Formats: sequence, structure tokens, C-alpha cells
Amino acid sequence: MTSIRWAPWWIYVVVIAGLNVARQVLFPPSQVGTAVTVGLFFVVLAIGFAVGTALHALLAPRSRE
Repeated sequence: MTSIRWAPWWIYVVVIAGLNVARQVLFPPSQVGTAVTVGLFFVVLAIGFAVGTALHALLAPRSRE
């Protein structure tokens, strides 16, 4: 059984920051409501954690246990 190894914190910061910039370009906070902005932020967090973990799993060298 394989266990999920978490990526280093900085991978999550880079991925979430990039996704957040893209969100602000596609959905400017001045043009959508506060509730939509907060909801989209949580979507960005969820996607960011999934992408960060997947990138780490794909690119990190495997440890031999």
C-alpha cells in the first residue's frame, strides 16, 4: 500500500499563488461578489493542494523502503 507523501510547503505556496493570480485575472474581485470571491478562493486552495501533491508525487525521486 502506498502512502501519500506531502510536498514541501513552498510547492503549495507557489502553486496556490499562481492559481490565485489566474483566478483574479479571470474573475476580478471588483466584478464578482464577496461570496463568490471567497468561494473561488477555497476552490483554489483545494485545487492547489491536489496539484501540489500530484506534482510532488510525479517529480520527486522515489525512496527505496
